[in-house]
Amino acid sequence: MLKGKSVFINKVEAGVMAIFTAYAQNSSVPPATVFRLEGFIEAGCVFGMLTEDEAKMIIQSAWKAVFAEPFPHSATKSIMIPTMMQRAPVYPTTNV
Repeated sequence: MLKGKSVFINKVEAGVMAIFTAYAQNSSVPPATVFRLEGFIEAGCVFGMLTEDEAKMIIQSAWKAVFAEPFPHSATKSIMIPTMMQRAPVYPTTNV
């Protein structure tokens, strides 16, 4: 494997693990962080740093390592990092 390719894949693995680890610790991750990493991965696919299947495997492996549960089926069709954000609190209005 070329050094640049290895560095790229390590960066993707570290990014995905950081996102999933934050979710596992009930921390929020800004959507821009997730979208930026997905775009980085897609660019890597375009430039031959990894294939789409390799990207999906990295994401799925990280998910299983962090959460020890099956990867969401809805996220298997494309390069997608599933999000696990808690719902924002919604309070009823006091105006009637």
